[in-house]
Amino acid sequence: MNSDLSKDERYQLELYRSASLEGVCTLLLDDELTFVYGNDLFFKLHGCKSKDDMIGRACMDFIHPDDRERVKNNLAAAIKNGDTVVEWEMRIIGLDGVQRYVHVNDRIGVRDGEKIIDGYLIDITSLKKAEEALRQSEERFSIAVENSDVSFWTYDFGEKAIYTTASSRAKHMNKECVPDVPESLIASGYVRHDSAEDFLKLYKEIADGAKTASADIWFRTIDGTDWWCEHIDYTNVFDDDGRPLRAYAVGKDVTATKDAEKKYQEEIEYESATQSDKLLSKGRADMTKNIVESYSAIDSARVFNAGISYDESIARLVRECLGDKDRDMLSHKMNRERVLKAFAAGDYVYSAEYRRKLNDGSVVWVNTTVKTYLNPETKNIMSFIYTYDVNERKIKDGIINAVTELEFDYLAYIDLKKNKYKIYDSTSDNGHLIPNQSENYEESVYEVNKRTVAPEDVERSIEEMIPAGIIRNLKTQRVFSTMYSIYDDEHRVYRKRIQYAYLDEAAGQVVMTRTDVTDIMEEQKKQQNLLESALLAAKQASSAKTEFLSRMSHEIRTPMNAIIGMSAIAAQSIGNDEEIADCISKIGISSRFLLSLINDILDMSRIESGKMLLKNENIPFEEFVNGINTICFAQAQARNIDYECTVAPDVEECYVGDAMKLQQVVMNVLSNAIKFTPEGGRVSMNISQRKRIKDNAELRFVINDTGCGISEKFIPHIFEPFAQENTSTTSNYGGTGLGLAISKNIVDMMNGQINVRSIVGVGTEFTVDVNLGITDEARHKYRERASYNFTELKALVVDDDVTVCEYTGIILKGMGVQFEWVDSGRKAIDKVTAKWKSKESFDLVLLDWKMPDMDGIETAREIRRIVGPDITIIIMTAYDWASIEHEAKLAGVNLLMSKPMFKSSLMSAFEKVFGDKKEGEHEDIVTNFDFTGKRVLLAEDHPLNVEVATKLLEHRGFAVEHAENGLRALEMFTTTPVGYYDAILMDIRMPQMDGLQAASNIRHCRKKDAKTVPIIAMTANAFEDDIEKSMAAGMNAHLAKPIEPDVLYSTLAQWIFRK
Repeated sequence: MNSDLSKDERYQLELYRSASLEGVCTLLLDDELTFVYGNDLFFKLHGCKSKDDMIGRACMDFIHPDDRERVKNNLAAAIKNGDTVVEWEMRIIGLDGVQRYVHVNDRIGVRDGEKIIDGYLIDITSLKKAEEALRQSEERFSIAVENSDVSFWTYDFGEKAIYTTASSRAKHMNKECVPDVPESLIASGYVRHDSAEDFLKLYKEIADGAKTASADIWFRTIDGTDWWCEHIDYTNVFDDDGRPLRAYAVGKDVTATKDAEKKYQEEIEYESATQSDKLLSKGRADMTKNIVESYSAIDSARVFNAGISYDESIARLVRECLGDKDRDMLSHKMNRERVLKAFAAGDYVYSAEYRRKLNDGSVVWVNTTVKTYLNPETKNIMSFIYTYDVNERKIKDGIINAVTELEFDYLAYIDLKKNKYKIYDSTSDNGHLIPNQSENYEESVYEVNKRTVAPEDVERSIEEMIPAGIIRNLKTQRVFSTMYSIYDDEHRVYRKRIQYAYLDEAAGQVVMTRTDVTDIMEEQKKQQNLLESALLAAKQASSAKTEFLSRMSHEIRTPMNAIIGMSAIAAQSIGNDEEIADCISKIGISSRFLLSLINDILDMSRIESGKMLLKNENIPFEEFVNGINTICFAQAQARNIDYECTVAPDVEECYVGDAMKLQQVVMNVLSNAIKFTPEGGRVSMNISQRKRIKDNAELRFVINDTGCGISEKFIPHIFEPFAQENTSTTSNYGGTGLGLAISKNIVDMMNGQINVRSIVGVGTEFTVDVNLGITDEARHKYRERASYNFTELKALVVDDDVTVCEYTGIILKGMGVQFEWVDSGRKAIDKVTAKWKSKESFDLVLLDWKMPDMDGIETAREIRRIVGPDITIIIMTAYDWASIEHEAKLAGVNLLMSKPMFKSSLMSAFEKVFGDKKEGEHEDIVTNFDFTGKRVLLAEDHPLNVEVATKLLEHRGFAVEHAENGLRALEMFTTTPVGYYDAILMDIRMPQMDGLQAASNIRHCRKKDAKTVPIIAMTANAFEDDIEKSMAAGMNAHLAKPIEPDVLYSTLAQWIFRK
């Protein structure tokens, strides 16, 4: 077929066929487009593995059936018109079944007497997909506009007419063309009279050549009964002479915003500052007298208190500024003399923004706003000062500025006359950049664009970026913009926008930027995903709320039903003391459960509102652990569960932290472990000190159980509020699902962490790490015991738990005691017998009470029979030993001790047994209080609470006098003799005058005992800040309702009988 070609023509043909542009081919120009030749890329486009797959095939078979007729027509038209080159786009379906879009460029000719086609195919599938995605995006945008409160229209300056769109007609009910604007709309009364001037001004601005103009205009509603406000933004388009040609408008309905602003201004003027969650401090100062009358601030922002001079307060505030510039600015603006002069000149409001240090060491941006008024009564100049946290806004502003600077791939300066360029700013991380500078700009454009730009855009991008193209395009446009696709090193496609404009047309100086716009479509898809996620989250939140309300309803109704039912039964059983006592007992149990439920909900509320605070107080650790064990051993014993607690020897005697919150965490985990462990199971707790740094120590509680376990799927959700693995948990075991969520938050506040491991059917392990302080006593522990020497003592430790034996042995070793241990009573007897036969003996035997086969008492009795009275026997137990104390003493036991063993408790026991230290005398806790002859003033507005409190107080001998509100309580106190009342019980929430105000007024009255009479808050307000408010008002103590009688009596005794 190629015999008529010259050598040079054959060379050019081979060169063409070997090109790597895309698929190159030669076909017979017959009805089937029979295949003659193709390169590897051609075969790949058609899904062929090799050339053999194409030989003898008709290329027309690969063309999509819907495109075949159009291809035949294109070729027929080209032949008819005598065209030698023809181009079209079509779809092909390869042997691999994949459909591809291709751009075809064919040259028609004759070779060896046959009509043939030489051409190439370019794969444009990705481009077609992008175009389709863009079309769908535009459709979605159009739908969104039609359903939003935004509308669009065009203003033609020549015709003075508005050309509306569907969106604007829906809002304004205008025709497609509204003539004689703005005058016709004003004359018709469509524009409200107070907006007419702004409406005329808006159109004058754009007519005078403003690039943009905006205004808020009030229009009559469609039904003519009311008015609505639209914010209008106009953008001008100019002709070649710079005259306004037309203006495009975007209108947004802002009626709701305007109405809200009006109500806000009318109803909230002064209070607006006090209701902001960004308010750090507020104060009022008498500028004439130079004194701060009132001042309040959050703890981290407080720098002074009320009562000091205004000048001193500003001096302290200025010292907290960061940097001399801010200090000088604030000092000048807040200067008292300047403020007074500014007020006289009519300057009443001013503000300053600056950085300042907070008391917690952080640095934030703040805004201090001052409003100055004349006091109509005193005629003094008053200033109201508000300081807001504007740190978030400042950060956002900084981010916006940074994004503005980094919005393009590069910014380049081009000298067209010298054909040079230089890139001044480059931030691209996708696609290739041209070199930073070159002495031949045009050559660089050719080289880079051929290498990186998508084939379909190469020629156009070069034409538009070379100097001639720039000059041509800028003749008709002030700024020229174009877009094209590029490939990066991994052949990913990015969409780029090129923009250029003259810096100096006469000098041929141009600025060019390239911006990546690939993310526009991706961002739209992302926003859609976000909306779908938000919708799903909202549905889940709604479901969670419904489930929570349902669960709370059930949990609250259950004890309430018991309380109401038992009350009814008790009322019907008058005279049957046993039945009534049983009812009262069950009412008490249900009431305590209901109270614990409310406390859990309040704890979560405190945590979520940031009102839960941690105390720093000494925690006597042995007492702390024994308190927990007393409760847990009883719970475990009631369920026939083995409970064991071990404490590492390195644990301190005393820590600093919040004992109540720590106990809440540990008890929550332990109670769950016992609750979910079946009868005959085991629960253990190991306490150790992981590390100690200066004044802090990290304490670890490891709690194991052999319960039902937690599924791996549920573990990530175990610390979420109200989370329970299955709905039967509540009905079977009770609880709200709040305990672990509260515990997790408390541990976080202690700078610790809580982790869980579990295997279903095997058991669960919780690890709780918390950071606590170290007391001075702990730093120098045992110094006072240095004189005691136990190195001559020999001890035997007997416990069936090897871990307990090892821990106890470590403590004994640290005290210098020689020791051995065995794990059963039988082995202990054998060990003692062997010693006795060799004429040796132990000085001390430590026995566990509950051991299999032979318990501690039986073992003690046998040891005493062998060795007589010379050996000291101590029984260790985690259980309440009251029931066995008598039997143990008869068996020869010298002392009973609580588990877990602490070094301090062992040393005290040794001192007691061996006479080195006199046994400490423990005072009995007074529980039988007698207040005969004492009088209390009860301020309470709720009749039922009055009845309950009166009966409780009279039961212990009190004479009770009642005041129904704070005002009445104040009157009764001030009109009775000094010392008439021994104490005042004060409710907080009462009509006419609340308890806080009443207490404060009592403390400030002139009566001799006003400052000394005990005032005790008795209220349902149980938050930490409620307690602080009570103390600030002058109260001595704060009791949370419902009141525990013993707590009430002991508190009254503390303050009435105090020395």
